[in-house]
Amino acid sequence: MTFNKQLAAWYKYHILYLYRNKIIFFAYTVMLITSVLFIHRQMLYIKKSLIFISILLSLYGVSGCKSGNGEKENAPDTLATAAAMDTIAESTSLKDSSAVTFEMVQDSVYQHSPVNVLQALLKGHARYANDSSFVYASDKAVPDSLSRLKPYLVLTDIDLNQSAEKIFDLRRSMFMQLSSPACLVDPKQIAVMEYAVKYSGTKVILVLASSNSRMIGAACDNVQTANFKSITSELSQAMKTAQEFADRSSANKNFVNNIAQNQAGLTLEKIMQSSPQIKMLSDSGKVIVKSAFYDAGKRSVNMLDREVPISPAVKK
Repeated sequence: MTFNKQLAAWYKYHILYLYRNKIIFFAYTVMLITSVLFIHRQMLYIKKSLIFISILLSLYGVSGCKSGNGEKENAPDTLATAAAMDTIAESTSLKDSSAVTFEMVQDSVYQHSPVNVLQALLKGHARYANDSSFVYASDKAVPDSLSRLKPYLVLTDIDLNQSAEKIFDLRRSMFMQLSSPACLVDPKQIAVMEYAVKYSGTKVILVLASSNSRMIGAACDNVQTANFKSITSELSQAMKTAQEFADRSSANKNFVNNIAQNQAGLTLEKIMQSSPQIKMLSDSGKVIVKSAFYDAGKRSVNMLDREVPISPAVKK
């Protein structure tokens, strides 16, 4: 008796289909093994072969269930992240924060989900923008068991004219903050970020550029000191890709701010390129890494789009 090719194709189809539905893969594979063995019970050689192949498939299916489920849990939820980004716009219309308590904010910050942690950050900024801040100045203490955790690491420009905890209406103990000229980043700071995500429970890394950066303005004016040229050199790419302005000096705040936003994106990419650990956690959805721009005049934070490549644009 020859092996039925149609049956073989049917067997292969169901194995592949069920592998994609890993929850029932193992159980149904056992059923298929039994049916095939009954049909071909008189064919000793094929029976042994099918037993061997089916056992391998079953073992692979079980391991696939574990790894597949892990991938599903850790996969970055882009729609959820986008929804978190929209929270800031939705929440700015809510003027009354009386229904929000310190405990509610605390619970929203110390979560396992990076998307929810980011959402808590944006909601905090909405309170700040609406003059309804209350968390950062609250006399209520964060429990010691939580104060050791730092859900946020924020890299800011040294010229940021407001503290991060006020901008996002959160407690200082919830942040790990780094500062540098124009949000430029070096290996030591990236090492701190790696430590934060591994040992301090950091779920969100935010590169926060700000308006009216004096360091960027000095670079635009080609300030000359013994070592300032190193800053100018690091900012050269962000300056080259800035919008075209007739006035490219520090007097043109739009030009300076455009460079700041460009540099925030470049810093984010440098972090991802320099740290395989952070990139892996970001790709798997365990950590969210974002760049943003704080406009001091408008008291607003705008998230910058990491997916859009930085390229020269002509100002209309």
